[in-house]
Amino acid sequence: AKRQSYWDAFFVGMRSMGRDESFVEYALKMLMQVLVNFSLGLIMALIFFVFGLWNIIKTYQPNPLAGLLFFLTAASAAFAFVSTYLLAMYGAAAGGLYGVVKLAESNRRIEAARNNGYGNGNPYRRNIGGNGAGGAWNRPHYS
Repeated sequence: AKRQSYWDAFFVGMRSMGRDESFVEYALKMLMQVLVNFSLGLIMALIFFVFGLWNIIKTYQPNPLAGLLFFLTAASAAFAFVSTYLLAMYGAAAGGLYGVVKLAESNRRIEAARNNGYGNGNPYRRNIGGNGAGGAWNRPHYS
């Protein structure tokens, strides 16, 4: 999955990172590709493990009840590991994406407050009458 994600990043970057696509779109596309690669890799590894486990148990020729019990226990543990790993991976991706969105929202709000009615980021110069032509610059009484 790691190597496939590397090659996906290389070739997706070559073919689709055009002038109409922003870096954020490219990063989200790559994040989704990495998540899909790791998900498919882990699920396929789980399937191969379960079939391999059954073959290993058959070669030892245990008591049928003990063999079945061991198989169910080991398969359940493998499924629990894969599902926990995938849940943590998707949770980390969602949490990171949520943090980036909140940071962008906060920066947008700060930038809007800086530019909404204040010239050049100076809070003491406020254009009351419009875009400068005919508008009066107001200062607070204490400055």
